Amino acid sequence: MRPAVALAAFLVALLSSACTPVTHGAEPYRSDPELARTLEQRAAQICAERRGAGGLPPRPFTTDGCSVWFDSSWKHCCVEHDIDYWCGGSAEDRRRADRELRDCVSQVAGGVLPGMMRAGVRVGGAPWYPVPWRWGYGWDYCRGYDTGADTRQLESSSTED
Repeated sequence: MRPAVALAAFLVALLSSACTPVTHGAEPYRSDPELARTLEQRAAQICAERRGAGGLPPRPFTTDGCSVWFDSSWKHCCVEHDIDYWCGGSAEDRRRADRELRDCVSQVAGGVLPGMMRAGVRVGGAPWYPVPWRWGYGWDYCRGYDTGADTRQLESSSTED
């Protein structure tokens, strides 16, 4: 029975580290430490405003731009979306962040692209997926959505779909 427990502990540790990015994947943050530090501080400030000062994720903020999508004139939308996904929150917070991504992309790109990107993050960004772009990726894997009366919803001027 001991080997099974050891294997389970190893797999949990592997998943926890494998699905939390540790470096920026997007330029210019990957190669410019000063820009990266400024963005990380901004992300921490935004998250602290939303969750309270003691509610920051234990892992540092990173961005990979538009994850498995190509970066273009809408990369800034993806970086803002990464701040929300790193910080995490409730299921409603995630829906709001995904709508904001769609709305931001629609301001710089027309057609079906904004809807396709939103559909992609809705399908591929769930908090229980062991991927580095999951909801709440600044937290240890398997955290899920925040619930309860003390959860502060992300501020947004977005409207419902």
